[in-house]
Amino acid sequence: MLNDLLTLDPWPLPRMSAPVHDRVAVYTVFNDSREKLRPVKFRWRNRVCAIKEITYAWETRHGSTTCRHFAASDGANLYELVFNTTALTWELCNVQPLNEL
Repeated sequence: MLNDLLTLDPWPLPRMSAPVHDRVAVYTVFNDSREKLRPVKFRWRNRVCAIKEITYAWETRHGSTTCRHFAASDGANLYELVFNTTALTWELCNVQPLNEL
């Protein structure tokens, strides 16, 4: 029975960069400084990942929709989080363990 429960756990993460494309709930800070929108932590696969550092941020456009991308690290993994400014949704697009970089 215990082994069955362990196999249901979606962790550990893949050993190399993996496209994910999962919708996630993100705790976000909005402020008036240069970084107007900043993810702080997010819930993915029933776990909360606290973001320690935003390593890069950029925007893309898809027609009239702007998406804000964030390369975010929790100290162990690098995540690409994308905020769709039209739908007001977050998506986790990629995961890369930092020890694989």
